[in-house]
Amino acid sequence: MEQLNKIAEFDVYDTTIKDIAGLKDYSIIYKVIEEFFQNEEKLDELILDENIFDIRTEKGRKKVSWAIKRSIFKFFNQKHKDLICSIFKEGISFQDKKFVLLWHLSLNNRLIREVTSNIFIKIYYSGRVAITADDIMVYIKEIQKEEGKTTKANWSEETIYRIATKYLSLMTKLDFVTSGRIKSFTHIRPSSEAQVLFLYFAKLFSPNASNILTNELLPVSFISSEDIQDRLKKLSLKGFFNMNYNGIALNIELTKSFKGICDALYNR
Repeated sequence: MEQLNKIAEFDVYDTTIKDIAGLKDYSIIYKVIEEFFQNEEKLDELILDENIFDIRTEKGRKKVSWAIKRSIFKFFNQKHKDLICSIFKEGISFQDKKFVLLWHLSLNNRLIREVTSNIFIKIYYSGRVAITADDIMVYIKEIQKEEGKTTKANWSEETIYRIATKYLSLMTKLDFVTSGRIKSFTHIRPSSEAQVLFLYFAKLFSPNASNILTNELLPVSFISSEDIQDRLKKLSLKGFFNMNYNGIALNIELTKSFKGICDALYNR
């Protein structure tokens, strides 16, 4: 299997969210991803020369180009790259693309993954109607307390504030919370097709494990632990994957290739 990036790169906290969450129009990111898979060499031309994101300064454009390469155009292996390529070549719904982008970012970026899993999702299912930057800042400071003795999480107070506010900006642009000062949760429910795609992201994250219940990526699926067995059982009957539940483990076996799953899902 082709290794496209060093696995250690995915385990380091990085704050590129500060540079990608502030982009005005997120539909353009999807266009950039599509263009990338048609011609990878054109990425800098789109961002730096054509200024597709309408960024005023050259310095700002270079920073965004670097952040996008680090957070979006980074792949665990060829299967991961094939999956993202096939998703953005197929005519999948705009809403499904939003889930895919979050899952892709969660796979690539430890900070986004952990904030989403350990704060955003927990508050969403707690019954609260909104989330605040303070909620996220408290959690990030806990990360810093644990990791602060290394260079992995050596963040200033200003950086922590920017991470928190930019994270909420990202979730606003993905329509998971409302715009405005109060970030109220929207009704978040992935489509049947998106739920199947999530299983492929989960497999990329834990390639040697079949039990989806112990997969660390599971919280970002937006499928509650109470619902997951019934929802996946209905989907498994359509032949996109096999599942087996023994009362403890919910084992998933993928039946389609990473490159072919989107064609199977959206061109039935």
